[in-house]
Amino acid sequence: MSYSVEELAKALGAEAAGDLGLRVTAPAEPGRAGPEHVAMAMEKKFVGQLADGKALVAIVAEGTDWEALGLRAAIFAPRSRYVMAGIGKLFERPLKIAPGIHPTAVIEDGAEIGAGAAIGPFVHVQSGARIGVRARISSHCSIGENTVIGDDLLLFPGAHIGPHVRIGNRFIGQIGVSVGGDGFSFVSPQPGAVEEARSTGKISEASRTAGFARINSMGGVVIGDDVEMGANSAVDRGTVADTKIGDGTKLDGLVMVGHNVTIGNHCLLCGQSGVAGSSVIGDRVVLAGQAGIADHINIGSDVIITAQTGINANVPSGKIMMGTPAMPMDVSVNVYKATRRLPRLLTKLQEAEKRVSKAGLKE
Repeated sequence: MSYSVEELAKALGAEAAGDLGLRVTAPAEPGRAGPEHVAMAMEKKFVGQLADGKALVAIVAEGTDWEALGLRAAIFAPRSRYVMAGIGKLFERPLKIAPGIHPTAVIEDGAEIGAGAAIGPFVHVQSGARIGVRARISSHCSIGENTVIGDDLLLFPGAHIGPHVRIGNRFIGQIGVSVGGDGFSFVSPQPGAVEEARSTGKISEASRTAGFARINSMGGVVIGDDVEMGANSAVDRGTVADTKIGDGTKLDGLVMVGHNVTIGNHCLLCGQSGVAGSSVIGDRVVLAGQAGIADHINIGSDVIITAQTGINANVPSGKIMMGTPAMPMDVSVNVYKATRRLPRLLTKLQEAEKRVSKAGLKE
């Protein structure tokens, strides 16, 4: 696979200069790029590394003096991160799955698979499942009964879609994804320690329980179009109502979405973040790494929850929340600064107490 500079610029929607006929076969870091590469030097901190490599072509920021860098051609990136997305598509190394259905795959009677499918070894599709056209399903995946999935499905090895799930078009499930597992719902025969602690703030011997009864999940999962789930992420089915995820939402690896949760459109849930049962999240919300949302919480649209923030109260739209307990980010930063000053303030207070004590003794 190779592209001329002109072809590459056109595909990226960018401007180019220099020898537009030069061809490149892959992107590379500036310091390691050879003559066959396009060097990724969109930001100033990477431009200086071009001297350590042998690139003839680079993607640089607008206004960069590319000729002074010894390049023969340059592509100008108005927004470096967005250019990275385009480069990733152009030079993608697609998952290899042989066309057709592998002999070891089990497609039960009553399952429907659209035209152009590529289904790998040891895949299991249960009765009543319906999958759209051009599905690509890797080895050791399973799709439950009566599950309906749209066109252009892509499942990486070991992904599992449970029964009675509804998924839109262009869904991507990375390695080990789980959609439609039972929710974490258990109840003790009599009020237990958690209930007593919530009501009284204490735990007594009377609240000890000998065990828990399972509350089975009878709902399903409904996922919109263009949703991607990262490796080993999980979305549980609802207890009675469905768990829902809106169009364009992306889940990173090891993200957990509990039962009955509703997540809006175009949200980002970063690694190890979690949403507990029955919480509702609006559109365009970002949960940074290890952010946690307690159960039955409502979060508005256009909210950013910073890394390791714990949310245990409702959050209105348009807020940036930080810390545990969560506060608006500017307040949390000031609290952190004040906390850093406490040792110094304590030392000053102790010195003042000594002076007052000595003055009292003298009198």
